[in-house]
Amino acid sequence: MQKNEKKSILWIDCAKFLAILAVLIDHGKGILYEGETIQYISFFSVSVFFFLSGMTSWYSLERRRPEEGLSRWTARRLWRIIAPYLVAVAVCQFLKSGFTLSLGPYVLWVLNFNLEGQFYFVLIYLQLIAAAPALYLLTVFCRRGRLTFLWRLLYLAAALTVSIFCVKHTFALQTYGGGNYLLGGTYLFLFVMGMIAADMQIAVRYLSRAVFCAATSAVLFAAALAFLLTDRLAMDEALFGWLLRVNPPGITLTVYSLSVIFLIFSWCSLGVLTGSRAVGHILAGTAWLGRYTLYVFLYHMIILDYLPVVFPALSEMSVLKTTVYLGTMCALPIGGKLLYDRLRRSLFRKAAEERKDMTERRSAA
Repeated sequence: MQKNEKKSILWIDCAKFLAILAVLIDHGKGILYEGETIQYISFFSVSVFFFLSGMTSWYSLERRRPEEGLSRWTARRLWRIIAPYLVAVAVCQFLKSGFTLSLGPYVLWVLNFNLEGQFYFVLIYLQLIAAAPALYLLTVFCRRGRLTFLWRLLYLAAALTVSIFCVKHTFALQTYGGGNYLLGGTYLFLFVMGMIAADMQIAVRYLSRAVFCAATSAVLFAAALAFLLTDRLAMDEALFGWLLRVNPPGITLTVYSLSVIFLIFSWCSLGVLTGSRAVGHILAGTAWLGRYTLYVFLYHMIILDYLPVVFPALSEMSVLKTTVYLGTMCALPIGGKLLYDRLRRSLFRKAAEERKDMTERRSAA
């Protein structure tokens, strides 16, 4: 069981890294490339993130310590994103306001989630994490033996109904996309889908099945991508207007995002089952990077604003410019997080040593 869980986490972390790369590519339009085709291909990013968030929330709730209640779990998970968000707002305000900090504007920026465009994600994520225990209990409730499949379908239908209701009849804050609606609109539906997928404990254990899944996922992904690039969300506009297109996602983008998830899951499973050491190292490295996507997400836009100043020689669009920009937008937040973790461990270690020395002196006295 533990081995399968590790594999699941591996592909989820790999998917997170690919999703954050898609975010960077999406936001790099006009700087790294022109035209809409590349941007359309990257549109799966946020939808994939919320699906994976549903999965990781289910795993976290399922594996939590017996003494940790749902309220304590919720508080812990909320703080894990609130703390980095508070720091990110301070850093962005400092850099945007001529290297000054002002408490009043800072509080307003924090509460409105709109100092940087991507901060709407935090607003949605906080709402979904607050709702996660209830959604988890509903997911568990759907385990009804032979009727499990039917109950899950009913649950998904209810989640879809609530999601569409939120888009049409609710308002959260004037931020961006799904952040304007309670629970992120249709991002709630993807979050619930992620929870149900995790509850199903889907795993590929045999190489032959992994090959079949990889081939099937490639075909489905190609079909979904071809429809997206051909239709250009015209079907969603005809059905929902501008309410459900990219953010929050409509039908086309939801199907496309699910095909991306299936593709990543299948090919990561195939990579693990091949037993190749080289492939294993690549997957492990990608998964390691995927664990830091929150920090890349929070800081990438402010970094992107400064990159033309730092790299004036890279004024023309090129592969080199794309590589340098994407690498820098990933490396700086990850490096900052690693440096913080190292400093924090050092301080805790020093404090523990001081307490130990004090205890020994008292014992000797």
